[in-house]
Amino acid sequence: MDYKGEFVMADNDLILNGSGTVTGGSFQRVSINGSGTITSDVECQVFECNGSGRVKGDVMAQSCSIAGGAKIEGDIHAKEVKVHGSSTIEGKLLFLNLEVRGSTKVKKGLKGESVSVEGSIKVNGDFEAETADFDGSFEINGLLNADRIDIGMHGRCYAQEIGGETIKVKKKSGMLLDKLIKAFNRELHCELIEGDTIQLEYTTAKIVRGTNVYIGPGCEIDLIEYKNDLKIDNSAKVKESKKVE
Repeated sequence: MDYKGEFVMADNDLILNGSGTVTGGSFQRVSINGSGTITSDVECQVFECNGSGRVKGDVMAQSCSIAGGAKIEGDIHAKEVKVHGSSTIEGKLLFLNLEVRGSTKVKKGLKGESVSVEGSIKVNGDFEAETADFDGSFEINGLLNADRIDIGMHGRCYAQEIGGETIKVKKKSGMLLDKLIKAFNRELHCELIEGDTIQLEYTTAKIVRGTNVYIGPGCEIDLIEYKNDLKIDNSAKVKESKKVE
């Protein structure tokens, strides 16, 4: 062990305050404060990483809280995950509930049940959940797939493909908000959007395919395929639409 700060291991807890390096293992609680580094996998009930902490391995926990400029160089497997600040996860993110406040990067995809994002998230790979609520911006270099997807755009949003039962995309607006972020492009860009009920605003897509499709202002769509109902705002640009069985 090479550690220059305070190292406390009481009641099977691992607490690092300051800077230094320790090995991983199984604990009740793990707390990294400052610039501490854990060099291998960690298994615990509660995991906390604050400041510029780093884990050079996987994190397996019941609850996982990441803040500051934390970096996880493996996967995260946790029931409850909260990511605040600016964080990077180099592996996969697997969870039951995920809350993102700030910005985070996930380099090998994520999968869980409930996702709430206020801020920005970047995912290389697929994004799979039961429900996904976005209030900000995102970049998903793969499939965004959830039963219910609710997107409130504060900045540029991109997904290679989007699939779900209910998909709703709106641009957040308001006098103060428009003044604060008027320099940002608040649009969604996507190759394919496919679902049962689809409501879009300020979306650019090659193909939109659904049962009931509502195209609002600011949209540019190459092709719409729908089964039951189609409504298109007068300001939207749609090259082709066709009803399918």
